[in-house]
Amino acid sequence: MNIILLRKSLISCFLVLLVYISYTKLLDSIAEEYTEAGIERSLITFAISRSLNGVISVAQGTEVALSPAGVGLTFAPGQILDPVNDLIERFSWVVMVSGASLGIQRLFLEITSSVAVSVLLSVLILFYIASLWGAFEKLNRHNILFSLLNKGLVLIIFIRFSVPVIALVNEGVYLSYLQPQFNEAQIKLESASDQIKQINESSRAMVEKPDDSLMSQVGNWFDKTKQSLDIEKQMDSLKQAVADMSQQVINLIVVFVVQTIVFPLLFLWVLVRSAKGVMRGVSI
Repeated sequence: MNIILLRKSLISCFLVLLVYISYTKLLDSIAEEYTEAGIERSLITFAISRSLNGVISVAQGTEVALSPAGVGLTFAPGQILDPVNDLIERFSWVVMVSGASLGIQRLFLEITSSVAVSVLLSVLILFYIASLWGAFEKLNRHNILFSLLNKGLVLIIFIRFSVPVIALVNEGVYLSYLQPQFNEAQIKLESASDQIKQINESSRAMVEKPDDSLMSQVGNWFDKTKQSLDIEKQMDSLKQAVADMSQQVINLIVVFVVQTIVFPLLFLWVLVRSAKGVMRGVSI
């Protein structure tokens, strides 16, 4: 008998705690903060991807021809950057979809944390606790009304707390496993963008300015000779930057897809399965 009373007391205290959490919005405020942080990450990453796409587009229209000592040499960085530019274009769409997913999550969070949902939760918990302590003795677990009360309570608890729980768990996974990868990729993409800007400026500086004076022609010849020696080095550096950019973009795609699509759906599936299991086994 004492075990039964203890069980009823624990269930009642747990349900009252849920009502308290629902009205004080303890979970909701933290979940909203995490969701806003995720949206901000998406916006920053989208801005970086568009900026990188812009400097690559400028580089694609750049072609410098040098002919020191009669040897023709052409520097066209756009040809090297072409493949990664397509990848960044697709990546920007992934980031945009991820931001939209987080925005939808924030909307659901606002709906489920509304006063109407909390009031409905309170009413169902009040009836359940009353039934638990024998206020409605005619209702038993085989009665359809009691069964509907149990299922309705589990459903409203699921609706009220599933979104903030998913947001909290998802952010916990991000901070534990995905944040280092995200920070590293973001820093390297910003560095790659600066490097390409420098190459663009260097390429513009290589463009020959016509000057008919003998001294200027001799000076241009020496300048082009020096520039031609730097071209191979710049080409190698650019190829390495492209390879690194591609790797970092892939890493960021993994981060955004996992955080905003895979994990939320996985957590939702776990919660739904748990809710169904509770519905089948709940009784007073």
